[in-house]
Amino acid sequence: MRVAIVDDNERDIAALRRLLDRVRETGEYDFTVDSFTDSIAFTETYDGRYDILFLDVVMPHLDGMELARRLRRMGSLCSIVFVTSSLRYAPQGYEVDATAYLLKPVGYLALLQAFRRAAERALSDMGGVNIVIGSKKEQRVLHSRRILFLEVEDHKLLFHMTDGATFAVRDSLSRMEKGLAEAGFCCCNSCYLVNLREVDRIADGIVYVGSFELPMSRHRKKQFTERFQSFIR
Repeated sequence: MRVAIVDDNERDIAALRRLLDRVRETGEYDFTVDSFTDSIAFTETYDGRYDILFLDVVMPHLDGMELARRLRRMGSLCSIVFVTSSLRYAPQGYEVDATAYLLKPVGYLALLQAFRRAAERALSDMGGVNIVIGSKKEQRVLHSRRILFLEVEDHKLLFHMTDGATFAVRDSLSRMEKGLAEAGFCCCNSCYLVNLREVDRIADGIVYVGSFELPMSRHRKKQFTERFQSFIR
């Protein structure tokens, strides 16, 4: 797992890192930790790589709550643990589906308990990858486990999600095919990149995904069928 700390106080970052080192020494979890003191810079470069975020609430320019709101609007599903010196912000944590809320100075047992809850949630979403879509103006983070399939439509890519939502972006299907290959995606023809995890069945040259029926091309049929059979074993 990948963990990030966002806090404008370097002393507090160092203290949290020491506690996380103790968590790592238990051998329960394998994770790396990065830290950031600039919340705005963090959001501008965020690419969905982190599974757990420890966010200070009170920071200049962009506080932890607003940072969390921005990440959720982008589609990030990461586990968020707020770390602050005041409980008065705790009710706002429900707005962004926070996993835990820790008071400074943070004790080891409190951190360990919060980390376990955050890790359980993060690990349940693993087995896939996060991808970033959109433009420089607006970006969204999508987890591969929540994508049914991608469709080429009018020079755009249409993302069909498991919850029924769709997102249209200007991007390349070939780029997405490379990025999602390890997450179990395969093209059934030149227009569709399918999440093999979501395929209900294949019959008579048709791939059944949810309520959709996607045709397989003659060129892609053998490869897609073999990938699907290998995936479900």
